[in-house]
Amino acid sequence: MNLYFLVEGKTEKKVYPAWLKYLTPHLTKISNASEVKENNYYIISGMGYPSLLDNHLINAVEEVNELGKYDYLVISLDADDCKVEDRVAEVNNKISQKKVQLKNCQLWIIVQNRCIETWFMGNSNVFTRNPSPNFTPFSTHYDVSTNDPEYMEKPKHFSGTIGQYHKKYLTHMLKEKNVNYSETLPQAVTESHYIEQLQLRVKKQPTHLKTLQNFFQLLEITA
Repeated sequence: MNLYFLVEGKTEKKVYPAWLKYLTPHLTKISNASEVKENNYYIISGMGYPSLLDNHLINAVEEVNELGKYDYLVISLDADDCKVEDRVAEVNNKISQKKVQLKNCQLWIIVQNRCIETWFMGNSNVFTRNPSPNFTPFSTHYDVSTNDPEYMEKPKHFSGTIGQYHKKYLTHMLKEKNVNYSETLPQAVTESHYIEQLQLRVKKQPTHLKTLQNFFQLLEITA
């Protein structure tokens, strides 16, 4: 089984390999797509949205077709303020518009709803029940330990996107546990115990974090 990942940002390019190392140890990361042999995965960043769709998607399809050794082309991008189904349609429409078609390879679209940090909020162990004044505005707005993080809207006073609010929420939530997190330094969420808590969350609350479950389902197929 060989996977080709085209992800939206820099965070995914750091977090996905760490998770894959733990969840799918039989898969080996390669540094160049052409190095693919057996049980390999390659990961490349589209450097944001819409660059992923406009500048990288078709190149990825063409490269996968040329090499002919990948089982899945995995496209991972944020939903942010859009609906998940709209992001999926964007990917499919872009491929259709360019009149290209995957050959002997399946397309697997992962929409991080609302962003990858939304998934990270699924670890209920890092949600404090006795918040400091810094986190209280977030925890009173929405309790991500009991409610699905994917359904958290931003407060009316917040001027940024929903995804930006989720990132801010996560940063403050982890800070309560003296854990530093940033998009460039996401090591805290790559530890095995953190991944295990996310797996436990979707097992106990199967209606939560549906897009994270989509990611886990892909990895189960590779086993």
